[in-house]
Amino acid sequence: MSVVHSRVRPALFAELSDARRRLDHADPDSPLFLLVSAPDGSGKSDTVHAWLDTGDREYPAGVVVSGNGDKLTHGYFAGVQPLIDHAVTVAESEAPELVAAAEQSLKRLFPHRDSPAYRVPKDLTGVAGRDERTRFYFHEYQDKLLNGVYEFLDAFLTWAEQPYTLVIDNAERLSPTALRFLGTLARRRRVCRWLTVVLLADKEPDMMLTECSARVAPPPLARQEARDLIRSWGFESPGAKQLDSLWRLSQGRPARLSALMRCLGTKVSLPGYLSFETHLDLHLSLLGERSRYDLLEQYVQGHCADDDPVMVRNYETYDAGTRERVHREYLAEHGGKPEEVFHPVHHLGLRDVSDQVVALAPLSISLQEIGLYDTWFDLFSRFWADPQLRTLPGGGQMHNLVYLRMSFVLYSLGLAHVSIPYLDTFYQHFPQSLYTPTVLYSQSMAHGRYQSPPDLETAERFALLNLERIENDFQDHPKHEYIKVFAENALAYIRARQGRMDEALKLCTEGMERMQSIYGDDKYALHQSILVYNTAQIYEMVKDFPKAYEVYQRTISLDPNYGEYANDLANMLQRTGRFEEALQYYDRAIKLCPPYYEAHLNRARLHARAGDTEAAERDFRRVVELKPDEARAHLGLGVLHLKQGDPAGALTALDAAVYHDPKNAQAWSNRGLAQSALGHPDEAEESLRTALARDPRLAEAWNNLAHVLHESGRTQEALTCLDSAVNLSTDPDYVYNRAVLRLEQGDEAGARADTELAGERGADADDLADLRTRLARAAASASS
Repeated sequence: MSVVHSRVRPALFAELSDARRRLDHADPDSPLFLLVSAPDGSGKSDTVHAWLDTGDREYPAGVVVSGNGDKLTHGYFAGVQPLIDHAVTVAESEAPELVAAAEQSLKRLFPHRDSPAYRVPKDLTGVAGRDERTRFYFHEYQDKLLNGVYEFLDAFLTWAEQPYTLVIDNAERLSPTALRFLGTLARRRRVCRWLTVVLLADKEPDMMLTECSARVAPPPLARQEARDLIRSWGFESPGAKQLDSLWRLSQGRPARLSALMRCLGTKVSLPGYLSFETHLDLHLSLLGERSRYDLLEQYVQGHCADDDPVMVRNYETYDAGTRERVHREYLAEHGGKPEEVFHPVHHLGLRDVSDQVVALAPLSISLQEIGLYDTWFDLFSRFWADPQLRTLPGGGQMHNLVYLRMSFVLYSLGLAHVSIPYLDTFYQHFPQSLYTPTVLYSQSMAHGRYQSPPDLETAERFALLNLERIENDFQDHPKHEYIKVFAENALAYIRARQGRMDEALKLCTEGMERMQSIYGDDKYALHQSILVYNTAQIYEMVKDFPKAYEVYQRTISLDPNYGEYANDLANMLQRTGRFEEALQYYDRAIKLCPPYYEAHLNRARLHARAGDTEAAERDFRRVVELKPDEARAHLGLGVLHLKQGDPAGALTALDAAVYHDPKNAQAWSNRGLAQSALGHPDEAEESLRTALARDPRLAEAWNNLAHVLHESGRTQEALTCLDSAVNLSTDPDYVYNRAVLRLEQGDEAGARADTELAGERGADADDLADLRTRLARAAASASS
């Protein structure tokens, strides 16, 4: 069995306390995490926990929760998972309303855990079987979940009213998902008024962590420290020369020193001559096969997380076949259980890479269904690159489905050019696969929807080929009608993109009717809701809004807990001027989803249109809180500030908008207005010309540039800009502005013609009356 020797280094306590005092959650420029970085076996974990136990009146540790951040040994939320589990467990028994308020995030990010505090059933995506999962979460969905979990943790700690400390070991091995969550903590910061995060890293962690951290780098053990540790472990104090030799060979790391002392106990000790690894090997050889096997089994059962050098060396040098067998025994006992997503180290412990892919397939599907694509690809992308693994037999297995689903995600990420070659390869190798309809459907979508620019001709060819193959080769398939309607749905999308709306509607409506008559309401409910939703979108595209409304309502009735449907209906209601009803559906969408920045953004625009500036600003700021790189929210705030007469505030928001989306012509145009209002005409002109370079047809930018040029005395250039604005838009203000400018230039005939045109386009009557009065005065002055 593994021997536990304390690695506590009291000499580091003062430095840790000094670093802790540098953390300040209220100051956005101060460090937020405490990072302790030193090579493995340096005693970081024992020392930090002992330091926390000593207590600090100014910064009490409170409840200490520890986690291992290694994604291979502890999963996609490694390091943070123990704190969330603790908070949910406490809240379930003492404050279940906290869990219920965050359930849309908690139950999606942690589907392996159910809770008696949940009050809303899962949506159809969450309950559909894997063979029906035709809807996957968009990649940005993960950030909504993480914001939701952050807000749950914030609410829990506020309720608990006591400090917490989270210690994350192996912070350099965190998954992308866990790193994104820590990034959310660092950005939003509020939760850290109750929570201290201590990161322990064996080597350089992600740069985001170092940027947010007060850093402590423990030096190697001093000789006297080494002597004191040896005595505390119950060994006799070695002589001065022997201590020097042990100290050097240990490289000043307590874990290595402990291993060497155990080697000394079996009379294996020549530190001035033999290497550290040789000492371990000789020591292991004396333990006997039974003891070595017990060490191996203990190490594997602990998910290979023990950093004791003896345990690690025993595993590394053990017979590879036996080592693999112990991993297989673990998988045989635990494979298929929800917790398998936490321990991919066992799957990767198989020697043959093909066996690894096959073993990892269920875990892979589970991660993909949660929507954690960055962590998913971090684990599986190396398999994607292997041409032999991409065509593992026999074309209809779960490991084949893993690759197909990777291709779905790739084209949804905008990487259709990476996805399409694999789909071609799969079809060539497995033309008779049960997944053939899925592959051909994916090709039609990759080419027709996700490729930029879309290739509708190729997309149509694949969609028609799919229907032909289904009709010829899948007549006896038990789900024949289901997969046929699914394929017709792809063709309907292509027909809609081709402008052939009648054909698209016919495909959708007939498909819905067949599904309903054959399967009823319950079977394949997810796919039926998607079919109805697609039909509603086509009705909306052809501007049959009453019918679209009716079909959207049916969609929501089929999947009442899927908030995205409510958001899309609200968008249509907003476009058609039904603001009050749209607000009700935006509220519903926000309630049903993890922190739903899109619904807040859409509702903010509605508030702005309705003149409720305060509500609009509140929603725009909520969007920025959830998704700080959402340029449209920064643009919305900038426009609100301009209307409120605050050009400085507008410029701050618009700077953020063009930073996050430098192609956004509207943001550049409004930025020019803000700079002009602040008395910076040169910068304003540069911004407006940038806007027009991004979108030469943006009439508003031509009008705004005309204003800046006119203020600078460049009247003729301003008039040319207004010509462009008037030609590009029917906005009466642009014609009115040109009329005023022409009148200033003495072009009374042109001004008069523009006045009448402005009237035809609906210009303000009082403005026109004033302009006509000025024209009359100019005419009278000229005649006199």
